[in-house]
Amino acid sequence: MDAKLATKGGSPVRDKPFTKWPVFADRERELVMGVLDSGVWSFYGPREREFEGKWAAFCGATHAICVANGTVSLEIALRALGVGPGDEVIVPALTWMATAGAVLQVGAVPVFADIRDDDWCIDPVSIRQKLTPRTRVIMPVHLYSQVAQMDDILTIALEKSLHVVEDCAHAHGSRWKDRGVGALGKVGSFSFQQSKGMTSGEGGALVTNDHELAEVMYGMKNCGRTRVEGGQAGFGGNYRITEFQAAILLAQLDRIEQQLAIKNENIRLLRDKISSVPGVHITPPKPQVTRQGVYALSVRLDIASFANIPRDILIKALRAEGIPVTPPYEVVYASSLWTRGPEFLRFADNVSPQVRFGFTSECPVAERIADEEGIVIPHEVFLGDEKDMDDIAAAFDKVQKHASDLRFDTLERKARAGARAILKRLGLR
Repeated sequence: MDAKLATKGGSPVRDKPFTKWPVFADRERELVMGVLDSGVWSFYGPREREFEGKWAAFCGATHAICVANGTVSLEIALRALGVGPGDEVIVPALTWMATAGAVLQVGAVPVFADIRDDDWCIDPVSIRQKLTPRTRVIMPVHLYSQVAQMDDILTIALEKSLHVVEDCAHAHGSRWKDRGVGALGKVGSFSFQQSKGMTSGEGGALVTNDHELAEVMYGMKNCGRTRVEGGQAGFGGNYRITEFQAAILLAQLDRIEQQLAIKNENIRLLRDKISSVPGVHITPPKPQVTRQGVYALSVRLDIASFANIPRDILIKALRAEGIPVTPPYEVVYASSLWTRGPEFLRFADNVSPQVRFGFTSECPVAERIADEEGIVIPHEVFLGDEKDMDDIAAAFDKVQKHASDLRFDTLERKARAGARAILKRLGLR
């Protein structure tokens, strides 16, 4: 292996791509063509009903409801639980913005709690600190294949008579003490967007063990209709999935357990291979997790072990070595996609003072992981073989050993930033 970093003109550790995603084969083609030929392309067709039954069983829930995507699913869940203006929903500060955005969509206020350093999921200690008389729901996110500390979260919810809505977009197939995620709280939300560990391009699903709630959520996604013969229709929107998506999901569900077995074995191998590289910490597995769904692998870097080189430069170096790493999500309240817009301000008078003035309150662990230390490896990388894991470990090892060679990049970046600041002050930029 060339000791010179690829960003400095050396040969990369890896020069071939990892497994391409999404994975599909003849089964997807067969089912999609069957839908095409049937002429039933939407509106609660047979493939949708078949997938709902199989997905509910897979998650250990009694009901599953397919929806258009994993964003509107969260909104439907909150609306069905009666959450609205004046209510507060506790969400993690580190997540995709849709988790908190769904809260605003129903007119409530997202209250940001910090995350745990060990798993990057919402911290039950921070949840307790953020509770107010207006809190109605706790919304944990099982982030980057990890499962939140559900025992503690469910205990808090029981003590305070709160609902738990699980955001499971990153946790297809995860089980906590052999119970499926999504079926642990009142309702669980899944996304099948293209990057997810099981996909139909777009699409989502809700799962619950509450029959009455399931019927309310179904009506909300299907124009107020009811599935119960003679049932009372209500008011709802059109958030339906198509039969084409449901057909693809049936094929994807057939292969997910085998894929999870391959991914988890490769992650186990990588943990062993990378353990000797200073400053690289893969988030540890929990003993309560009896099956690990895999969306992406979260890795924390001890920057001091990398010559104090900024993370973005280290990511660039790792990518040059052929490893497709990325930073994690931005902290929601600092994200460029998140603003204190009219959805929040419209209900500001109904928000308790400690939340109104702490709406963007600091969550130091989330900020440190998001801004300085976190790195994410996409799940499809783990569908390969042991040689792929060797390459990942070798790339981290190479960048760590030669991190000091990146000091000039750091100085150059600082100089450019300084020059931009001077031009801005002079009104020239």
